[in-house]
Amino acid sequence: MSEFSEFFRANHSLVVGVAERRLSSRQDGEEIATEAFRIAWERHRAGEPLSVPWLYGVVRNLIGNEYRRRDRQENLHTHLGEELSSHPDSLDETHADVRDALQRLPHIHRDVLMMTYWEDLTTREIAEILGTTPLAIRTRLVRARRLLRSALADLDQHTSTEVSTHE
Repeated sequence: MSEFSEFFRANHSLVVGVAERRLSSRQDGEEIATEAFRIAWERHRAGEPLSVPWLYGVVRNLIGNEYRRRDRQENLHTHLGEELSSHPDSLDETHADVRDALQRLPHIHRDVLMMTYWEDLTTREIAEILGTTPLAIRTRLVRARRLLRSALADLDQHTSTEVSTHE
């Protein structure tokens, strides 16, 4: 049996248990374990040593990320709920326009906008995820905003044209 397989078998239930207790969900515990052992596998393949304290640190970081994700999601729902209650009629149309305009953008620009505004990630976090620098992300964000404004203007112009031809 390989060293990694032994490490996995010896520690899988520990990782799932820790994550499950912290996140109050067996499914979330399994997901954390999957990601933790994916990271461990990459470390093992790179020839770096595996240890329980190191693995526990990875699990703590992954759980912290999940807590932050949940907080962002809750804040987004709260914010959207406030927005919906204050502008119920025009908001649905605005959201549809934004969604349509986003779909028209190149994938790289759409991703940076989604990560920034919907997922509330920092420039540094986005750079790390995309394997680039924070400066490159700031540049992409400027371009993405410009493209989104243009796409929204195109949608608005198209909608205005459609409305005037139906009259």
